[in-house]
Amino acid sequence: MPHMTGKSGIHWHYDIEGQDAPLLFIHGWGVDKRIWRQQSKFFSRYYRVMTIDLPGHGKSSWEKVSLDVMGEDLYRILERVEFKDVTVIGSSLGGLVALKLYEMFPEIIARLVLVGSMPKFSRSDDYPHGLDVAKIRKLGGQLNSDYPSIVNVFFRSLFTKEERQTRRYKWIQIFRSKEVAPIRQALVDYLDILEEEDLREVLRRIEVPVQFINGREDEICNSKTVEFLRELSPGARFDFFEKCGHFPFLSQPQEFNKVLEDFLKESTL
Repeated sequence: MPHMTGKSGIHWHYDIEGQDAPLLFIHGWGVDKRIWRQQSKFFSRYYRVMTIDLPGHGKSSWEKVSLDVMGEDLYRILERVEFKDVTVIGSSLGGLVALKLYEMFPEIIARLVLVGSMPKFSRSDDYPHGLDVAKIRKLGGQLNSDYPSIVNVFFRSLFTKEERQTRRYKWIQIFRSKEVAPIRQALVDYLDILEEEDLREVLRRIEVPVQFINGREDEICNSKTVEFLRELSPGARFDFFEKCGHFPFLSQPQEFNKVLEDFLKESTL
């Protein structure tokens, strides 16, 4: 598994498969790069696919740094492996990282795909979407007293009742049981990032093709949030998965791969 130490001192681990046009997949809070397994297998037939462990997840180490510092490290990694005109696909927190990378280094980004993600995750007086700040802080407190079981409870809550009754979900649970547990303090510190970061203006100014992919029953990036995203990014493509929660690429991987593939093809015309 390739790795690189950034200026931050963080040891980043990543995998690269395939060749030709580059795709970068960035996972969300509490999981790791293996969550993209079905996408890596599918798209590496036609693309050069990188999956990467965010700091504190999988095999990447952790230092408390800002999202800007992570963006700088990611840029250096992409530069090292000669990823140019990159399509970045980010799930949840990973979408926020993708937006930060675009804000800092727009010249290397060809497209952005945000899955169950948004430019601001915490509610405020001028932003009625996202997560209640009190609940974000409560989750941080629970991590300090009931780790790692609280991460498993939270992960389960991101799937619908119908999804949790499928064979696919049982496979996901078995697959996930083999993950390396994230570093607890990293998860706590990421919650601070989710509470504080606001990239609405970045999304508003984006000049590359953008795709939003959402589950209809996602309780984090819900229908009202999606309507706000339509207003903020009127030229973007929106794809939805029925009876689906926060992780359409896990629950319906073939269908997810198809809508992502369609976007990649149509946006190169």
